Amino acid sequence: MPAPTRRRFLRLAALAPLGGLLGCRGTPSVLGYKLGAGALYDENIKTVYVPIFVNRAFQTNPYRGFENDITKAVIDEIGRTTSFRVTSDPARADTELLGVVSQVYKGILNRTQQNQVREGELVVNVDVVWRDLRDGTILSAPRGGRPPVPPGAIDPNSPPVPFDPSIPVPPVACDPGQPVPVRITATGRFIPELGETNTSAMNMVQNRIAVQIVSMMEKRW
Repeated sequence: MPAPTRRRFLRLAALAPLGGLLGCRGTPSVLGYKLGAGALYDENIKTVYVPIFVNRAFQTNPYRGFENDITKAVIDEIGRTTSFRVTSDPARADTELLGVVSQVYKGILNRTQQNQVREGELVVNVDVVWRDLRDGTILSAPRGGRPPVPPGAIDPNSPPVPFDPSIPVPPVACDPGQPVPVRITATGRFIPELGETNTSAMNMVQNRIAVQIVSMMEKRW
C-alpha cells in the first residue's frame, strides 16, 4: 500500500472510535453525556418570541429607552448561549419571554472634596415571565412551588381563624392565575476617575441582566 494511502487509512481508522462516541445527529454526546447547549436547555423548545421589554420605571435621560438596550442584550445572549432561535412571529414561537423594567436607581457611593461623584452605582430591577405558548405553562415559575412557611409564622394563603367558632370561615379568595414574575436585579458601579461613566455602568447592567435571564431559561434538573 502506498504511503499516502496508508496514512489516510490510519487517519480514518483513528477517527472511527471517536465517531462512535460522538452523536451523529442533534446534540453531541460522549459516553451518554450530552455536550453543548443541548445539555443545559430543553431540546423540545426551538423558538422564543421576545417582544421589547416594557419600561415602568421613572424615565429620565440617559435612561429613556433603556428597555430597548436590555431587550437587544437578551436576544444576543439567547442566540450566543442557547440552542433556541429568536423569532419575531409569536404565532410560530414555542415560547414567549416577557420583561418589565420595574426600577432604575442611581446612587452616589462616594464624593470628592469638590462634591463631584467619585463612585456611583446603577441598580436595575427587571421582572421576567417565560411562558410556553403551546400549553400555557409558566416556564419561569419558581422551582419547588411555594416556599415553606417558617415555624410560628402565619401562612397568608390559609383561611383566617374566626374569633367566634360559630361563625363559618369565609371562602378562600379565588386565585386569578396570574403568573408571578421572576425579579432580576443587576448592579453596575462606575468610578469617573478611572474613566468609567454612567454609560459603561448601563452596558454592564444590561449584559448582567441578559446573562441572568438566559441562565434562568436552563432546563430543570
